[in-house]
Amino acid sequence: MKRRELVENYLRILNLHGRKSDLNFISDLVARHVATFPFCSVGCQLGDDLLLDFESLYRRIIINRRGGYCFEQNGLFFGILKELGFSPKLYLARVIYNQDIHPGLTHRITVVDYEGERYVLDVGFGPSGPRIPVPMSGDESPDGEKAFRISEGRPGEFHMQVLKKGEFFSLYRFELARYGQSDCELGHFYSHRHPNAVFVNNLVASLILEREIRSLRNLEYWVITQSGTRVEEISSSEQLGRILGDELGVQVKGTESCKLYEKVSLLEK
Repeated sequence: MKRRELVENYLRILNLHGRKSDLNFISDLVARHVATFPFCSVGCQLGDDLLLDFESLYRRIIINRRGGYCFEQNGLFFGILKELGFSPKLYLARVIYNQDIHPGLTHRITVVDYEGERYVLDVGFGPSGPRIPVPMSGDESPDGEKAFRISEGRPGEFHMQVLKKGEFFSLYRFELARYGQSDCELGHFYSHRHPNAVFVNNLVASLILEREIRSLRNLEYWVITQSGTRVEEISSSEQLGRILGDELGVQVKGTESCKLYEKVSLLEK
């Protein structure tokens, strides 16, 4: 199929077909994407070929339901926004988790200008990420029980922050520099191949729904709601496969569940 047909199919899956291309549409696009297409490292753990061209991303995330992490999810989202005429801009970020450190550029985000305002769109940060467009004006943006904002630290350095326990916490920082696909390929290669990379050493998967967050990390599965948190310990490959498939929408075969469980069990020791 042509790219436009792929995008139309994507919109039908999210029940957003035929909508006016305004800020409400962009907001719904972000929210429904993170609630439908799981953030996960299954491909990294199983050694899948994780190509970053649009057609490969579409097949892997939407057709095969294998999920993906930032270079995959935000790469696909960028292509969809571009096809829809939003003129998205690509930026890379450093994941800092509220620390004054200088790690590599291992996170990809998208920025869109709409009616004079600039918004960060991020469908690839996992359970802590925003399910809304976050304006770069610095204004606080409520998101259910959470709130997000973009704060400028050092001149030219912008922090994506989430409100946690009454204080804003920096998830990552970025600069409005010029980046391209080759930069993504470098960051992506490190993130899914380097022996010290997070996704090489951890099985993660998550969905951000309107009223709950579902999050798997190795052998623990968390369901977080306004009323509390339920934690399920995983003790078999069958249980892991059920959670990945039924709870998180990640399609894995029985043999893959066995391989994942065996690998994660070794990592946990």
